[in-house]
Amino acid sequence: MSDYIPNDLLIEVLARLPVNSLIRFKSVCKSWYSLIKSPIFINKQLDHSKTNTDKLLIRLYTATDKKEHYLLFHDDEKFGGEYSELEFPFRIKFGYFRVVGSCNGLLCLCDDYFRDSPDIILWNPSIRKSVTLPIPYKPQCPHMFVLGFGAHPTTHEYKVVRIVYEKGEDLNYLKFPSKVEIYTQGTGSWRGIGSYVPPHGIVEFMWSQVFMKGAVHWVANDPCVDVGYRNLVMSFDMGEETFYEMMLPPTLAEQNPTALSVKLFGESLAVLCRGQRDSGCCCIWVMKEYRVVESWTKLFNINLPGMFDRTSGFRKNGEVLLSTSNNCLLSFDARTKKIINTGIRGSPHAFYVEPFVDTLLLGDKEDGPLQGASDFQERW
Repeated sequence: MSDYIPNDLLIEVLARLPVNSLIRFKSVCKSWYSLIKSPIFINKQLDHSKTNTDKLLIRLYTATDKKEHYLLFHDDEKFGGEYSELEFPFRIKFGYFRVVGSCNGLLCLCDDYFRDSPDIILWNPSIRKSVTLPIPYKPQCPHMFVLGFGAHPTTHEYKVVRIVYEKGEDLNYLKFPSKVEIYTQGTGSWRGIGSYVPPHGIVEFMWSQVFMKGAVHWVANDPCVDVGYRNLVMSFDMGEETFYEMMLPPTLAEQNPTALSVKLFGESLAVLCRGQRDSGCCCIWVMKEYRVVESWTKLFNINLPGMFDRTSGFRKNGEVLLSTSNNCLLSFDARTKKIINTGIRGSPHAFYVEPFVDTLLLGDKEDGPLQGASDFQERW
């Protein structure tokens, strides 16, 4: 039948279908199989899918069965009711994976919370495909590392950037400059970068990232400050492979960096500042115009003493998802102050919330470890 349909029209029609349907349609005929697996079609389908993010992916961890669960919810007025659970094919001995970040429907996972030599995995839950990246080089001295996950803004080639800090005799002291290496889909291996690396530190274990505008963003701090703190946002452009710095408003710049995290609020970069432990307080700032420092705006405060532990994410309607110390996930409307118990339960530190993007990426890969190496051994 496809012989009578212009190829451009066929691509437009098929690209609007759910990924599950496209997987079945690969068996219709050889021409459809080749089309659906082609990079041009995969990118076309991805562009359509990113305009239809009406589902939320929520990761939770339950201590009773010691398992991670990845659930899909419709982000509408019935949120928290019906859901579907995605098959999660990985298990680790202790706890749960860090979700480094998501990009174009792929999740980057790392089990660095409880392991010295962690795996880094890219997983597409839509098609149940995953790849484990080659092991990056490990320096023979005390060190810590930070990861960033994103994609080239025009080619959609996914990349993982790794910032490695050696530690001094005092293990709380980081040596500068840090070393940076990057894994790219095209080469299948790790390599160093030649661009300038800012001498800023990122808090060990507690870091978060946001990928937007073609760049990965973290909260960093200036170690050269003698008294107090000077925090900022450090970003890495995945196309140019260069670092940028963005100043924070003074009230955030002078906070203990362990209180700060980055998230995506709609299409804007947001920085969250938690109050003291068990205070139930948090303030949320957004950068309304990207890379314009003067556009930082305090969006609202959350002041719910005894009610929530941390901010887990945002819904499409702007409501905030808050995890509580008694393992509940609340939806909070900052405008009306209305709180809804979603009925979703899990460990408060393990919730991860992200709009779900249905994608065919990784469809051309075999499950398992990718062959490749790091060119960094000579550099350390």
